[in-house]
Amino acid sequence: MGRVHGGGGHAARRAAELYGAVRAGETDVARLRERGEPRRVLGLLEFAGQGRCEERDAYLRRLAASPDAAAMVRPWLGPAERARLDVAGGRAPAVPPLLAMLPHGTEEERRYALEALAVKRAMEAAGPLFGLLGVLGPDDPSWYPGLVEDTVSRIVIGRPPPSWHRPSGTDPVLPAACVPLLMRQARQAAPRVRRLALTLIGCDRDPAHLDLFVAAAGDPDQEVASTALVALGRLDVPAARDRLAAVLTEPSRSAQQRLVASVLLGRAGDRRAFETLVLFLNHRDAWNTLAAAEALTRLGDPRTARAAAALATNRLRIAYALAAVRLLGRLRAPESLPALTSTLTWLLDEGRTVHQAAAGCVEELGRLGDARAVPVLTRAVADPRLRAAAVDSLGRIGGPEVLGTLLAAASDEGDEVRAAAARGLARYGDEPRATAALAGLCAPPYPRRIVRALVRSGDPVAAPVLAAARGAAPSAATRRLAGRFRPDPSRTAAP
Repeated sequence: MGRVHGGGGHAARRAAELYGAVRAGETDVARLRERGEPRRVLGLLEFAGQGRCEERDAYLRRLAASPDAAAMVRPWLGPAERARLDVAGGRAPAVPPLLAMLPHGTEEERRYALEALAVKRAMEAAGPLFGLLGVLGPDDPSWYPGLVEDTVSRIVIGRPPPSWHRPSGTDPVLPAACVPLLMRQARQAAPRVRRLALTLIGCDRDPAHLDLFVAAAGDPDQEVASTALVALGRLDVPAARDRLAAVLTEPSRSAQQRLVASVLLGRAGDRRAFETLVLFLNHRDAWNTLAAAEALTRLGDPRTARAAAALATNRLRIAYALAAVRLLGRLRAPESLPALTSTLTWLLDEGRTVHQAAAGCVEELGRLGDARAVPVLTRAVADPRLRAAAVDSLGRIGGPEVLGTLLAAASDEGDEVRAAAARGLARYGDEPRATAALAGLCAPPYPRRIVRALVRSGDPVAAPVLAAARGAAPSAATRRLAGRFRPDPSRTAAP
């Protein structure tokens, strides 16, 4: 793309005039080439169009290296992308002017300034942003405080504030120079400021902060106290776990704080959390049940499968049983199959398959792969709400008793049902009826799973469809795969 760089002001202006029409679909580079537009104009438009098929930040960095292309595209970008483009190209304002945009700027100016500060990782802006966060009032737009918090976090640790619901694989690094600032902010009057400061200090996992977190766990603001408990959970020391365990029995604690404490103890392998986690496994809030299920999986308590089975088969609480159902499938315990089969049978008998637990039972029985689930899954195929999932689960289990159901599903009116049948039939490599059905299902865009199964079968009935895939499949890898087919004359498909 060397031709994009450099001078050529007239070409850049002409490309900018045409860019809006290209974006709107009124014309394209091919038609402009036929009209005789200069090569440099076409090069700029092609370069700008690559943003549709390229990772966005990488595209903006490459765009920043071409002043002409950047000037052409910039007016069409949102404020956050303009900020990233300007920072990458060294054309963003300095930190003081960016901070000056925040108190009374328009929404676009504020979003631009905050994104630019975050991308720059301007540490000198963290203190003023904390101050701004502390004085935000009810007149400020609802999106603004959260975006300020996100910006401070990205400046300090390079990412948005971590969530205790979904722990990340790698811990963010807290620069040592930021710790004194955060310690001061953790004692500010505004609860929002204290909460953010505690969150960021907790990323350090330093036992030296234990006393700070213990004190903050008694904060009168419930959210600040919960944040301090999360920070305690990040410390791998017995004293922090003892403090979390005490929260489980303190009558003044909210349900949310007990959930936080139990989940963090469960992740640490502390079995004092077991009873509380089981209570939250059948909670009304889906996020809470998911967090409890994940913690119970890590905890590894031998009582978990029995407790999950009791919750999954509780007919009075079936509306909240999905997490327990999923947990049973994940545990693959002796209790899993009987509980899932019993619950699904009851739901089918009662016609209550609208509940998420029904689909969960179908999917988890398929993952267990036990042939004893075939009868109830075959019943589930008759229910329109469960048909696709049931066919997929039967295909995972396989076996002679499943083949007839899969063959029937291969001609179903529903695309999802036919796709599930194809996945199951692809496992029957030596069965002529399965090959014939797969040949009928192998249509554009020629799914590779089906093409691979047909190639492996060697059945001559697959030759016409594989020849079509060899010439028309959108994927080059699929075309090459179809080209490897060698018919075996000894194989004949069923009529």
